[in-house]
Amino acid sequence: MKLNKFLWDIYKLSEQGQKAIQLFTNGPTDELIKKYLGVFHLSPDDTTSFIDDLIDFTTLPTIPTEMNFEEAGQLFESIISSGIELTNEDGEKEKYDPKTVNFLALTPIISNWLFTIFPDFYKPYFFRNRFQLLIRIADTFGIDLPPVPLKRYKQERIKYYWELCKTFLEFQIENELTAAEFCAFLYDFAPNYVSQSDTPELELPKPTQVWMVGGDKGGGDFEFLDKSSENNISFWQGNQDTKRGDIIVMYCLAPRSYIHSIWRATSDGIADPFFHWYSNIYIGQGKKVVPVTLNELKQDTYFSNHPLVRKNLQGVNGYPLTSEDYNRLQQIIIEKGGNNEDLPQLYSHTFSTNQDLSNEREVEIALIEPLLLQLGYTANHWVRQLSVRMGRGERNFPDYAFLTNKEQGYEAASMLIESKFWIKNNKELEETFKQVWSYGQRLMSNILVIADKDAIWIYERHSQSFDRTRYIKKFWKELEQPDNFQQVKQILKTKK
Repeated sequence: MKLNKFLWDIYKLSEQGQKAIQLFTNGPTDELIKKYLGVFHLSPDDTTSFIDDLIDFTTLPTIPTEMNFEEAGQLFESIISSGIELTNEDGEKEKYDPKTVNFLALTPIISNWLFTIFPDFYKPYFFRNRFQLLIRIADTFGIDLPPVPLKRYKQERIKYYWELCKTFLEFQIENELTAAEFCAFLYDFAPNYVSQSDTPELELPKPTQVWMVGGDKGGGDFEFLDKSSENNISFWQGNQDTKRGDIIVMYCLAPRSYIHSIWRATSDGIADPFFHWYSNIYIGQGKKVVPVTLNELKQDTYFSNHPLVRKNLQGVNGYPLTSEDYNRLQQIIIEKGGNNEDLPQLYSHTFSTNQDLSNEREVEIALIEPLLLQLGYTANHWVRQLSVRMGRGERNFPDYAFLTNKEQGYEAASMLIESKFWIKNNKELEETFKQVWSYGQRLMSNILVIADKDAIWIYERHSQSFDRTRYIKKFWKELEQPDNFQQVKQILKTKK
């Protein structure tokens, strides 16, 4: 969507807005870096190092004083191809070669340096370990982020910065912003707007998978874990296929070498192209347990032959555990004098209705349409496979559209439902969301629903758009319970 001009003008005239725009107009000064990198979770030590690196980085050979868009892309390509040179703590020049070092960590430094020279073409990148926030901003303001490259394509992940720059420039031009105004929008206006539009925290879905992750001494993980409470939420390395609500078993690496606590995933796993380990999650509701050591796992009859234990828990981050693994772990905790009364338990979501389904249309006939009838709808309320003109005239077909305006070319729908046979992972869920989101924007919908043979995901419009990270998820089996059915009915019936 276009930036709301009324709200943006109010922000521009405010003291906060004018200060933010001025900071970006002046370039990456110490004040700007400390303000915005601080907001985006860099420690004071990191911020100081960043400033030192930036100052040193500006001593690189002079680049052209004028460039066009194509030349700007070629310049960035040449930088990541040849590498850069910075001064280390001993005052010695150190070569940063993208083929041999974690060049991704330099993205904030490179992006800020380039921003000072050609602010229209390049933008600073402050979303360090906060890529999910960028996704939320993009969803809210209709910014179509480019697809994230696969983990193994390191060069493509580095080049992703330039793809972002192209996307940012399109938004800047469309909304008639200066480069400084766009940066103020991206790092000040938009995060505050998204935060203020948050609804109360949604209940976590039932857990259907257990994952193991690790914490180490060097990163301050032990201190966080020891002092954490159930209200703490933290960024963590994890599996991209982690789903919100899943169970997370926390293992402390050497010198502790023991299972420390049990957590829940508070977000779906995502791929962050600039995060060295690529996949990450957020965890919360941590519950400490009686420590279970690696040696105890090795001596246990069940775990002694477990592939992860046989590897001394190498590669622990994002490792999937089976229900049998989790049950045996809880039994060991009980045998050591602990209890599992407060620990989350896996939910069996399959039931007779969906076991024999084999395709998308059967999901619609056996699950979606019976639910709609139970909610009080009839077939007259919806249109299947509605033909919708979008973009350059291509036609798209949302599976179920509840129309409020049927005039051709001006169609509007209060609710859309997109059906799939089986959404196997988060990537497929994201692709389906983007598909139905585009329909929802075009048809001015208030409710988006995704459904497969196992569950439904319900997204409500907030602040003129939808947020892929905020949804209510219910398994079909859960809808047999009156309270869960009533919750879904209240949402889907009130806005038809």
